[in-house]
Amino acid sequence: MTQHASPAARPPGDTPRPLRRAALSATTAVTAVLVLGVALAAPAAAEVPAQGWPENPPVNILDALLLIGGVTLAVILVITVLTVGPALARGERITPGVSVAENQWIGGPRKAAGELAGPDREGSEAGGAGARW
Repeated sequence: MTQHASPAARPPGDTPRPLRRAALSATTAVTAVLVLGVALAAPAAAEVPAQGWPENPPVNILDALLLIGGVTLAVILVITVLTVGPALARGERITPGVSVAENQWIGGPRKAAGELAGPDREGSEAGGAGARW
């Protein structure tokens, strides 16, 4: 395919490739949406029974609570097992314990081995930021 200097110099009917791809993608998407819309709307046109829908027996409140609570607890249990199970299988500890924090400087120096030495005289280069310009 030849490259033209300007859009005005193109022969009629010669659409740029990116524009053709965009048009093809848009046409495909619109067609897919229309086909899926018709296919999914078909059950809505189903006939209603001539006598109407049957009356359902009332649901016991205990059964409803057990169903809702049981499903919730089952989902929580499955997620917990999937999360903690691999660590337990490897033999790792999962209980919260005291982490080793001797060399961590979270709240500032604590006169420990990991503390930075402070400046001992006016021209000293030891210590942290001096806040001087």
